[in-house]
Amino acid sequence: KFKDQRDLNKGVKVFTWARIMSKCIGVWPLEPNYYLFNLSFLYFTYIMFTEYVNLFYCLPNLKKVVNNLTESLAFTHIYVRTLMLRVHIKKLREIISEFLKDYHVSAYKNSEEVYLFMGYMKKGKFFVKYATIFVAMTVTSWFIRPITSSSVQAPHNSTIPKFTYVLPYKFHVFYPINSYRAYVLTYISHGPFAFISGLGHVTSGCFLIMLSFHVSGRLAVLATRINALKYRKEGYRKELNEIIFEHSRLLNMGEGIKKAYTTSLLIYLINGSILICIIGYQILLIFTLGIKKNLTPFFVFIMTVYLVITIFCILSEHLIAESKKVSNAFWNCQWYNMDQDCTKDIIFCIKRSQKPLCLQAGAFFTFGNKTLTEVTKTAMGYLSVLRNFLLAEQS
Repeated sequence: KFKDQRDLNKGVKVFTWARIMSKCIGVWPLEPNYYLFNLSFLYFTYIMFTEYVNLFYCLPNLKKVVNNLTESLAFTHIYVRTLMLRVHIKKLREIISEFLKDYHVSAYKNSEEVYLFMGYMKKGKFFVKYATIFVAMTVTSWFIRPITSSSVQAPHNSTIPKFTYVLPYKFHVFYPINSYRAYVLTYISHGPFAFISGLGHVTSGCFLIMLSFHVSGRLAVLATRINALKYRKEGYRKELNEIIFEHSRLLNMGEGIKKAYTTSLLIYLINGSILICIIGYQILLIFTLGIKKNLTPFFVFIMTVYLVITIFCILSEHLIAESKKVSNAFWNCQWYNMDQDCTKDIIFCIKRSQKPLCLQAGAFFTFGNKTLTEVTKTAMGYLSVLRNFLLAEQS
């Protein structure tokens, strides 16, 4: 028992990581700080306004529009995901509060169940860790991009280099930057946005990862308990009641997670497809025109987009697979040999488990193994169109 509780205490640390990050922007569901969130979100809203003002001024220059969309689309989905954390904070509070009860040894019947559950939570910790690293790398590399890239350019018909003030983001600046001091202060003023947007992105992702793996782990435990019913000759009514209660609890929690994230996943799926296309276009443009530019931020960016979509697919596939295991376990538990009232309950459970838990983008798209292929095909289709524009400009 002591060893099992120690393992569970290690598993609950993933919630500690999420608590630390989410508290920085005031969206830790168990202790929300609405003043901090409102301040952060107001700043985020202002930044998004300046981003789209810049997009307006970029029209109709395709190159400038593409450069702006690389950022504005990414920031838009982070903006929406951060907002959805606030909108669904009560639902997330209920889910997290309920799930924290599962980190006590009394929630398990034996060490095998603890081991099975912790296997899923270890996967969750792995994905949280490396997703956080990739997001941090993306945010950092993008913010220091003007520093790592050359800011010295030679004007046309001149061999005298000219220093250009390049800012980390495409925000519209409402005042002229004609001195180094103004440039440095403006550059520094963009720093809080990198921090807030990064935390919003990571927090939303961490919540989804740890909650999804938690549900998957508990479903796996539930399936083993259902399978054990067929070895009982009597006294299975009480056990069945506990199973039905746990099944209903997990279904409610799973549906709550899906509803809390359906909007943000839809925005990410759409924006992710377009971002892969746009970043691919920029890389293609750099190679085609022979521009000397640091490509590391672009590759890190596109890898992060792919990684996040891949994680969503893995989470959804785990939920679907474990839901099917529960359904099969109900079907194979020899319910036809049980009392009539137990048989009716199990038939109802079988019927309900035919609809597996999953992650959805909107109300129509389910994440799965084919999602990454479909996203890539869509992005390549868009890229082909942009490539034709590039060829038309060169001809």
